[in-house]
Amino acid sequence: MSSMRKINQNINSANRKKILPNMLALAVGGSTLLSASAGFTAQTFSLEEVVVTAQKREERALEVPISMAALGAEALEQSGIKEVKDLGEMAPNVQISQDSDFSSRVTIRGVGANSRNIGFDTRVGVYLDGVYLGQSPAVNQGLVDLARVEVLRGPQGTLFGKNTVAGAVNLISKKPSDEQELEVGINVGNYNNREYQMRGNLPLSDTTAMSLSLNKTERDGYIENLFNGDEVNERDATSGRVHLRSDVSDKMSINIAADYMTQDRNGFNGEPLTTIFAGGYPTAGNDKYEMYQNRTVPEDKEIWGTSATIDYDLDSGFSFKSITAYRYTDMIYGTDVDFTEFDLVNTAYQDTYKQLTQEFQLTSPADSALSYVLGVYYYTQDSDTERYALAGSDIGAFPFGIAPNSTAVAYGGTVETESYSIYANGNYDITDRLSLGFGFRYSEETKDVDWSIDGSNSGAFNIATGSVDDSRTDRDFSPTVSLNYAMGEDSFIYARASTGVKSGGYNLDFVNADQFTGSPDDIEFDTESVISYELGYKAELLDRRLRINTAVFYSEFEDYQVNQYIDLGGGGTALTITNAAEVVSKGIELEATYVPTDNLQITAAVGLLDAKFKSFPGGGDGGADATDNDLPYAPDLTAALGVQYYLPVPSLASTLLLRADYSYTSERFITPSNNEGFSNGVVDIDYDQLESYDLINARIGLIDDADRWEVYLWGRNLADSDHMNYSFRDFLGTYVAGYAMPRTYGVEAKYRF
Repeated sequence: MSSMRKINQNINSANRKKILPNMLALAVGGSTLLSASAGFTAQTFSLEEVVVTAQKREERALEVPISMAALGAEALEQSGIKEVKDLGEMAPNVQISQDSDFSSRVTIRGVGANSRNIGFDTRVGVYLDGVYLGQSPAVNQGLVDLARVEVLRGPQGTLFGKNTVAGAVNLISKKPSDEQELEVGINVGNYNNREYQMRGNLPLSDTTAMSLSLNKTERDGYIENLFNGDEVNERDATSGRVHLRSDVSDKMSINIAADYMTQDRNGFNGEPLTTIFAGGYPTAGNDKYEMYQNRTVPEDKEIWGTSATIDYDLDSGFSFKSITAYRYTDMIYGTDVDFTEFDLVNTAYQDTYKQLTQEFQLTSPADSALSYVLGVYYYTQDSDTERYALAGSDIGAFPFGIAPNSTAVAYGGTVETESYSIYANGNYDITDRLSLGFGFRYSEETKDVDWSIDGSNSGAFNIATGSVDDSRTDRDFSPTVSLNYAMGEDSFIYARASTGVKSGGYNLDFVNADQFTGSPDDIEFDTESVISYELGYKAELLDRRLRINTAVFYSEFEDYQVNQYIDLGGGGTALTITNAAEVVSKGIELEATYVPTDNLQITAAVGLLDAKFKSFPGGGDGGADATDNDLPYAPDLTAALGVQYYLPVPSLASTLLLRADYSYTSERFITPSNNEGFSNGVVDIDYDQLESYDLINARIGLIDDADRWEVYLWGRNLADSDHMNYSFRDFLGTYVAGYAMPRTYGVEAKYRF
């Protein structure tokens, strides 16, 4: 074994003893957190080792040359994180959209996107046990039965392939254990919040075990539709996961898992700040948590998937892994396009994704100077869409030229995607302290599109009529190289250069007739690529009571894809996707976790960001030059501070948990135009520029020392911030916004049999 690896594996065994049974004091508010097995020792108050699989093999997070945040199971629980969208509070330079699941968007270092239509992909991949979950509707998973979450910042094209130009989110599930377990929980709170949880683990034999998790969440909406009395932006979701693990032999194990989620709720895609064409203010429902619309729209989805993972240790010391998976996502979504009490125009969407993946990995022995992973990956996805813009009974009162109670626009079609890739990622110990990291991925992807749109009844909106039957193939080679230097047993500096690519595609949306004349070239856009440079420092100091992670990065994007509404004049808008922009994202991330005593942990994190369009002529409203403008959803500053304290209560044979989280996000823009509001002499509104905001969350709990029960009082957004989360301008020129969920609080309890 090389000296470098001896240094990395020389961990003080005392650091593995826990001060409290089955208890973790994990970081909050955005630091690079502890693994699921993390804790403190009474003797040294030290942080335990963090083990991650960011490079598809188990490694100390300290020596992985990637800026990342890793959250263990109890960190997720103690911070009250229930869904993927909640993770945005936990890491610097990470933003996750808080609006509809239909348009879920993860933004890392100012770079992100939602897959609004089946021809456009995201920029951050979300993975469950190595399986890509798919497009925006599938992103906001309930975090059920997870052992750890890893948020990887920067391009991850070598190991994760396409659509990870900004980063990746890894969800790692708990594996069934050899212990018989049953845990039940209930969580109740304001807005009639009810959450019921159950997790069981059952050994079936000496070599086989099964786990089952179920979760049911219901919550009333916090926005009232004054027109019909409906409460919108509610939650009604059921999710579950079953996992079977079998150690077939000393060398072979099989994990078979299946998960399911269904959601049926009154959706919400914003409330109007103006009437159509910005001709005035709404006549009613002007409060941030009120609306006045003639219809309530659905947001229903069904997601399920299954996977089989085979691990086999060869006699030579190599290990082989096979991951076979199938995923299905179906989303039904609607909008009230006019956002008024009149029955003018509404839309109805149904998008379906069917995905099959197969991955083979070969991992070298870990006891040599050269270690590596070789992989082959196959991906196929069938995407189907069916969407309608429906004219209502009142539309005849407006000069749109559309017959009442008719279909104004109809479109639908399929995109079939097939991708093959090979990759390698490795590490070579040049000296006892200096290590060279390397990797590449070669991929070939073909998209076949068969799509048509009929806007012949769209009148003044001038929506296109035509069809596309086309195919495009993209080939890409994405390399990565890094240097990692061990300054000591627990202190590393690294330099990394990485690349990635985002798929090209087609703008399959409600396109304007002037944009689409029938040629595929009118709505096709090219691939986007990135090269990123990163310099980082990771260390555990003061007898491993202080953990520091910092990174400085610079990323250049070529042919950056921009999906935006453009002004058509006369108050109308249209959706476009262009490759017109060059983008630069640069900044600093600093994260620290400090354990001054065995019961106290303090964490802090700061992210500084400068993400701009290096070149985007004509990208602003009215064709204005958007060069040097900020990227959408790219705050200059994100910061967090967290404190967690355990206080033993011997008289109750339990321990009191006190926890508080604070996070700050600075101003940011929503569109490339970087508007500082909108005013036309009739209306004067906040739009585009989102104000800075603070969030305060807290939790007080009593935990049984025998690990049988625990009960918590919790609160989120305790300062009741009502900051604007998003704003946009819709098809009829209406300015729309959505605001933060108000203060929530409740009681949560769990019992283990």
